[in-house]
Amino acid sequence: MRSRRSLVCALGVLGALAVAALRAGLPTTRAADMFNGHEVVLDGQNKIVPWSGPAEKAYDQFLRLRWDFIKTKVPNCPGPAARSSYPQYYFYCAFRDKNGNLEPDTWMNDVAEKIPNWFESARLYYAYTGDVSVMEIVKKLMDYTLAHGTSPSNFAWPNFPYTTTDAGDMEFRGFTSGKRFVLHEIQVGYAGDMGLAYYRMYLYSGDKQYLTAALNVANVLAGKVRTSTATQSVWPDRVVMDTGKVTAEYGAHWTGCYTLFDQLIRAKVGDVKSYEKARAKVREFLLNYPLKTGYWADGHTDTDVNSNTYKSNTPESDFTLALFDDPELDADWRADVLKLIKWTEDNFVSRCAPDEPATQWGANIVGEQDSFLPKMDYQTARYGAECARWYAVSGDAAYKEKAYRSLNWVTYCNSPDGEAFESPVSKDISNWWSDCYGECPRMFYAAFAGVPEWAPSSENHILYSAAVLKDVAYSPKKIQYTATQHAGAEYLRLAFQPTRVTLNGAKLAPRGDLGSEGYTTRDLGHGDYAVTIKRVKSGSVVVQ
Repeated sequence: MRSRRSLVCALGVLGALAVAALRAGLPTTRAADMFNGHEVVLDGQNKIVPWSGPAEKAYDQFLRLRWDFIKTKVPNCPGPAARSSYPQYYFYCAFRDKNGNLEPDTWMNDVAEKIPNWFESARLYYAYTGDVSVMEIVKKLMDYTLAHGTSPSNFAWPNFPYTTTDAGDMEFRGFTSGKRFVLHEIQVGYAGDMGLAYYRMYLYSGDKQYLTAALNVANVLAGKVRTSTATQSVWPDRVVMDTGKVTAEYGAHWTGCYTLFDQLIRAKVGDVKSYEKARAKVREFLLNYPLKTGYWADGHTDTDVNSNTYKSNTPESDFTLALFDDPELDADWRADVLKLIKWTEDNFVSRCAPDEPATQWGANIVGEQDSFLPKMDYQTARYGAECARWYAVSGDAAYKEKAYRSLNWVTYCNSPDGEAFESPVSKDISNWWSDCYGECPRMFYAAFAGVPEWAPSSENHILYSAAVLKDVAYSPKKIQYTATQHAGAEYLRLAFQPTRVTLNGAKLAPRGDLGSEGYTTRDLGHGDYAVTIKRVKSGSVVVQ
């Protein structure tokens, strides 16, 4: 069972302020319930709405609070020096609130869950706000990990990322203190996620140390790929890097590896022919095994699962979300997305830890994996993002409703200063940096892509892009950015109607749909517009 410890939340009563600030004119009531110190606010259907107001800015406030917490409220690690000069999230997996003091959880450090999720959360927040400071935070964290968490060149898995280490370690060599793993043991799929994060940081920064690190990961994976079976996945789930010993044959956490190969191939970077062969084998495994069997095995980075019949929501959710950005991954993606959302509902909404609910105030809430069913904010946010994006594809309002209620529930997992509560219906669960400050908030941008109405009115925002963006600049009647990857789409909400959209100086045509390059607009009322831009090349985009 995943060892997430000690949730402590006592915040004081804020309900009256929350209700007063909610949507003007929308009937709301205060439930008798207090949830994470917030009075629960219900609408006319007795279903949950955000605790903070105005409601149209609630998701925006959630995202800003979480980044503000990282920037201004995280204490440094306990000593000795030099560890004490780094914020706690560098060397610990989680924190516990002890009477207002944040103390590090000493279970482990989940390096390869933290880095990829923080990178995605940062680059999406940067695009959404233009706030470059979050990218600097993640860049420093990534630089430290590269310098202190990469295997030697003489290992069987050389120049490859360590995915875990013991709590407080300043040199990353694997999580051994829990007696579940041995020195130098890693989770291969999470190392692939690290490689993808390195490549995407290279696209943002232009710094070739990240490209070298990404190619090292891709080259090792391509050299060790294998033909999969029902009991042996395309790579082993876990290996010991110095000897190459396999400690778990089957896993399903491979969407990041697929995407790493796919992006390198499209950019024509590295050993493209070997990457193409590896990408094909990854896709074959994902489509022929977990998609059909439902065995999305993954114990995260601290659970020693060794099973080909285990189920975990994260790898399934990674695959589902990838289908919206890359439908070529699965020719039957529309039918499969519906099945995958139901798979989550059957396995991780309906199934619950003892004495925990499947729903609260109309919101489906979601657990994590077979051996750890407590309901989590980040898993619930994943589900909300999937439902929101499926609504945008299908027009089925039932999925918009599911997304809305689940994401509203997640907003209650924030204190007014951005301190996260990861599993508020559970006991003895701590708040993980990777989940609460990376994996959870990054899902809101995908939800915005599905339902731009949930972003603030009368403001300009890039809501979502699968591609890495840089050079983001906002002004009242103009947005500009550089898209670093070929072929992609950006989703925006604007407080003006665009009359000119250019890519590398050439005008893009307004269109009724995005069957070809151009842009669409949808009137949201009151001078606001939802805009989607489809590109077939990288470069500078200006919307004015």
